[in-house]
Amino acid sequence: MNRMLSHADVFGRSDSHRPAARRVDPDAIEVRALFRLLVKRWKTILGASVVIAALVYGLVSLQPPSYRATAKILIDMRTAEVVTPQSEVIRSREPSQQTVNGEIAILRSNLLISDVIRTMGFERLAPLDPTPADATEAERMEGLVWAIRENLIVYAEADSYVIVLEFTAGDADLAADLTNTLADRYIAQQVETRRETIGQAASWLEDQLSTLEAKLAESEERISQMRTESIVENGGTLDNAAQQITTLNNQLVAARAERVAAEAELEQLLSILESGGIEEAAAVVSSPAIETLRAEVLELRRQDASWAETVGPQHPRRASILADLERTQADIREEVQNVIAVRRGAVEVARLREESLKEHLVRLEERVVDISRGEIGLRQLERETAAARQTYEALLSRLTETRIQSRAQQSEARLIERATVPGGPAAPRPTLMAALAGSVAFAGLTLFVFFREMTTTTFRSAREIEAETGLPVLATLPLGSFKSLKKALGRIRQAPYSIYAERMRQLRTTLLMRDESVISTSVMLLSSVPGEGKTLTALALAEMAARAQRSTIVVDCDLRRSRLQKSFGWKMERDTGDLIEGRCTLEEAIHVPKDLPFDVLTTARPRPDLADELSNLWLTPTVEQLKEIYDVIIIDGPPLLAVSDAVIVSKAADTRIYVVEYDRTERSEVRDGLSMLEEFQLPVEGMVLNKFASTDSRDYSYG
Repeated sequence: MNRMLSHADVFGRSDSHRPAARRVDPDAIEVRALFRLLVKRWKTILGASVVIAALVYGLVSLQPPSYRATAKILIDMRTAEVVTPQSEVIRSREPSQQTVNGEIAILRSNLLISDVIRTMGFERLAPLDPTPADATEAERMEGLVWAIRENLIVYAEADSYVIVLEFTAGDADLAADLTNTLADRYIAQQVETRRETIGQAASWLEDQLSTLEAKLAESEERISQMRTESIVENGGTLDNAAQQITTLNNQLVAARAERVAAEAELEQLLSILESGGIEEAAAVVSSPAIETLRAEVLELRRQDASWAETVGPQHPRRASILADLERTQADIREEVQNVIAVRRGAVEVARLREESLKEHLVRLEERVVDISRGEIGLRQLERETAAARQTYEALLSRLTETRIQSRAQQSEARLIERATVPGGPAAPRPTLMAALAGSVAFAGLTLFVFFREMTTTTFRSAREIEAETGLPVLATLPLGSFKSLKKALGRIRQAPYSIYAERMRQLRTTLLMRDESVISTSVMLLSSVPGEGKTLTALALAEMAARAQRSTIVVDCDLRRSRLQKSFGWKMERDTGDLIEGRCTLEEAIHVPKDLPFDVLTTARPRPDLADELSNLWLTPTVEQLKEIYDVIIIDGPPLLAVSDAVIVSKAADTRIYVVEYDRTERSEVRDGLSMLEEFQLPVEGMVLNKFASTDSRDYSYG
């Protein structure tokens, strides 16, 4: 009997030489791996997206078409001014976003929509009427207002004062007509409202003018009467009296100046006469007679001087000259006295004239006072009348401006784009919706694939298993479309060099041929949960071991779910159950299939009742006895986490291999299974990644 080989004996190395597990960052993202995943799944993603797009296209196509008409209105306060009044009756607003929002509210108001309904008529809007045929006019109006507002979209274009009207209806012509009617009635109502406001202002102005006109006529009549009475009583008006006083004042000033000048000239002449004599007085008097006499005096003196050089005063000629000189000087004195007398008369006349003007001015001032006292009430009345006339003229001018503005009134909004009949339906748009649905589905499925890949709790590569468990992956077995265990082994025989067969050879070489000195060994295949392909792996490994000229037997220790006999249809006289119950020997319990190159120790049917009788004391000697007969004993044990039999069976094996199904076995399940084996000090030689779904040959790693 061969001795039981330890873990180190089987592989010719100690546990200390096992390579340490690589540590990987669990949050690391492999972009290339994600790209390969997308390349691998693109057909599925694209196919599902196309199906969803086609489904959306079909569903959207079933919906009735609707048409959308669009019109645009510009809020523009600038208007052509035919007249330029000082102030407008209605002030134009400065355009702002608040103004635009207010106009949007007006366009959606039930008042404007009701006006549109009355303009178009109930018959034209019958396709939109949600009310029954026997509804009243008020009910139909309310229903149509609700229906129109439901399908009307009003919004402002960004960074502008343009308001967009969009209306959707099942009839293209109706959609365009209603949109244009709404825009036209909105603009018309603006003009009507402004004219109505101006009309109210004009009516008020007319009433005020009528009242002022009557008061003004009455005041002017009273002024006329008071002026007539003043003229009759005072002989003139205050203005005439004031003008006379001004004239008399001017005359009095002139008379006073004349008197003062005459007195000054007289006093000057008398002063010169008294101080300088007659000759100096004659020199300052401006008179033709005196000038002539003075010239004669000069001539006589010249003659006298000439005669005085030769003769004395008694000379007749000289005496004659002196007599003429004396006579002429006497004439000068007489003429000077005449001038003095004239000037004294002028002074007296000026004084009398001044006094007369003073007396007349005093009398006129008294008359003005009398007239002023009588015209105080007249002036007050005239001021009131002037103020009333000014107000009347201002209101009359304002009324004229208001009437002109009323005729030239324009809307603050203008239509810049009329709605046209839509050339095609706005909805449904099956092509667009299908493309959108397909795009969203493609993006969603792609994200789902990436999310599922990044958040998976299963194993999808040998590297993940090695990083998680610290154990090497001995083989990565591809997924095969095997309907039964018998057909799976038949496929291996038909294609002995397929990828699956090559991976099994890799596993066989790793397990059995590293130490040629080992004569016989037992290998147990374990898994965490049922359905991971452990039984097929055991049979395939036995097939490859037999092809390597090793006598091999498969021991089926999964008594609860044994399915070898059912899959291959063997007719067994004895089985493992009989062996456990002691009704046969080991050689009698071994079944030798005619179509397989290895033997089998199994039950003819599931025997869960014998699972409790399965013990290490019975199984270990049995395995040792089989080693004397076979080179390779492959034990197919039950799942570790499903039943407790797996630990008992594991103790009888030399080598334990852990099978993990690709993208199915949870990481936590593998950890729990390995922890259970570690608790019983049952080392695992390596892992097998089974049912690997990738078709890329590079994804199959060597063990």
